Amino acid sequence: MKSLQTTLLLALLLLASASLYSQSTRNYAENVTIARDKWGVPHIYGKTDPDVAYGLAWAHAEDNFETIEETLLMTKGMNGLINGKDGAVTDFFVHAMGINELVDAKYETDVSPAFKRYLDGYAAGMNAYAAAHPKQVRIKKAFPITGKDMIKGYTLRMILISGAHNKVADIVKGKFDVPEVKGSNAFALAPPKTSNGNTLLCINPHVPFEGAFSWYEAHLKSDEGLDIIGALFPGGVTVFLGTNQHLGWAHTWNGLNLTDVYHLKMNPDNKNQYWYNGKWEELERGKAKLRVKLKKWLPRIPVGKKLYWSKFGPTFKSPNGEFYAVRFAANMDIKAAEQWYHMNKATKKEEFMTALEMNALCRFNIIYADKQGNVSFIDDGMIPKRDNSLDWTLPLRGDTSLHLWETWLPTDSMPQVHNPNCGWVYNTNNTPYEATCDAENIPLGTFSPNMGFRKGMNNRALRFKALMEQYPTVDFEQMKRIKFDNAYPPTGAFIQSVLSQLDNDYGLPELNELRDRMLNWNRIATPDNVDAPLFMICIEYIFKKKDYDDNHFRREIEIGKDLFSEALAYTQTNLMKHFGSTRVPLKDIQRIKRGNVEMPMPGFPDAIAANYSKQNEENGKYYGYIGDSYTMLVEYDANGPIRIESLSPYGASSNPNSPHYTDQLPLFSTQQTKVMTLDWEAIKKNAERIYQPGE
Repeated sequence: MKSLQTTLLLALLLLASASLYSQSTRNYAENVTIARDKWGVPHIYGKTDPDVAYGLAWAHAEDNFETIEETLLMTKGMNGLINGKDGAVTDFFVHAMGINELVDAKYETDVSPAFKRYLDGYAAGMNAYAAAHPKQVRIKKAFPITGKDMIKGYTLRMILISGAHNKVADIVKGKFDVPEVKGSNAFALAPPKTSNGNTLLCINPHVPFEGAFSWYEAHLKSDEGLDIIGALFPGGVTVFLGTNQHLGWAHTWNGLNLTDVYHLKMNPDNKNQYWYNGKWEELERGKAKLRVKLKKWLPRIPVGKKLYWSKFGPTFKSPNGEFYAVRFAANMDIKAAEQWYHMNKATKKEEFMTALEMNALCRFNIIYADKQGNVSFIDDGMIPKRDNSLDWTLPLRGDTSLHLWETWLPTDSMPQVHNPNCGWVYNTNNTPYEATCDAENIPLGTFSPNMGFRKGMNNRALRFKALMEQYPTVDFEQMKRIKFDNAYPPTGAFIQSVLSQLDNDYGLPELNELRDRMLNWNRIATPDNVDAPLFMICIEYIFKKKDYDDNHFRREIEIGKDLFSEALAYTQTNLMKHFGSTRVPLKDIQRIKRGNVEMPMPGFPDAIAANYSKQNEENGKYYGYIGDSYTMLVEYDANGPIRIESLSPYGASSNPNSPHYTDQLPLFSTQQTKVMTLDWEAIKKNAERIYQPGE
């Protein structure tokens, strides 16, 4: 009888628990309205901020659940279950960085109660979507997720963005599934530089068009003061860059030396001990239990990998048996997500700067603008407080606490330019010593070289400065033309190093013809230009041969006559093989494609309208994969944003069956934008669909 009573009691408790869970989920959904505009972009309203977070999770999952799930699997160390050995590498990295231990230790103390509720709303939305669409869930045990899981995901992203994986790869010769980054553009123009006295902001990050670091556009609005439109990554719980009713900001990638390496002196009699402050210390040891799916017809294989930690941080064994530790601030702090949340809700510059004082974003420049006419450039990041008498570019001795830093520099000690008299600030991944007009730039050498700030001016920076000199004042349409500019500057270290090769005689008439055409090219990558492809293919060949990356656009590159001759010959052979001519318009070679839709891709490597492509070996066309991944243009008057326009490469949805899978592609191909708004009544009036999650 007691057994029956116990069983009934347990059943009642389970029903009550299920009812409470269902009620909680239903309450979120009942307080959320999603209005999809004509482009499929979700405008999400909730009575509270957590309601909005729930709606964001649901809407984003509708458009791209697969990528969000993959980011969650990476966070949970389950990537190997779907991506085999390559996925297991990132799983090992998550364990080695101690992400779970860090977040578990700090979550209750370092995340505010209000933001915990916000994260709980997001997790509830994602769990509800997964429960309602079980066929889309590939790894069932990844759900349900929690707010803590979201913080773990942000911590992993900050660690990857900090570049720690590069140092680890140098030690263990591993590889990590992290994005290729080509940089970004951003600029802001204050009333002294605008034709009507308003403030202008251009947001233009350059990251991959698809994948874990691609942009998703959304509008978040609540009765608690949240009202912002912009872009975020899959699994992002707030807007990363965009505008609210008062202010907006952009991010660009900066250099920054964020990660240090220490060489440990190991005990020859005990390989688990290292010398530290005059005595032998024990390495902390653990084991990452990885599960790897090798083939569809094989079971998931458990794999064990050893983990080490020293007083300097995660520690790794090199192939020759040496031990090295990596130390960086990004795995000491978990506040990045909450900092973006406070940036989203800031209503004036003072509140925005207070949010930045959290100093939890490991590596981003910030270009800021607001309705009061303020514009700012801030080179921000989590740079360690180091002893500047040491060379931190090389591994340091890991035998003394004298080399062990504990904190990082505050935001107010970083390079900043606020409200210059000339009225404009910008960044195109160039040096922070060039952020505005010459008279108001930060003096060269103001900051320690150990901080790792980038040097030099790339083509985008030089071209932007030339345009600022060309335009006495700028209006919204001119800002748009500047953003979509396809020209190279006439001078600069990179251009000069290429031009120096165009005086040579390359022996063959056909090569000399290509040389002459490149020399006489007007440096503008218009769609019909038949000389721009020569430069593009030639430079791509040289960059591959020399293992150059986007950073080399800021400096004079080493080419030489022999290599340039090879590049010319390759360009001629390539074009003749695939197109039967060396006079092929750029629009026929450089393309953008998604699904069955293919169009010309505008832009050019390291032009302000920066797009990058890879060649398809079968048809010879170059298909875009990274570049103008999101564009937002904003104009503010004293009351707030009066004009917002944006553009994504493909569309709002990653579902091939959605009408919004490729509907922005024609705009992207012709460098046009779509009109957006924060006006909720106008949004509802013109919405393609209005619904609540689950309908």
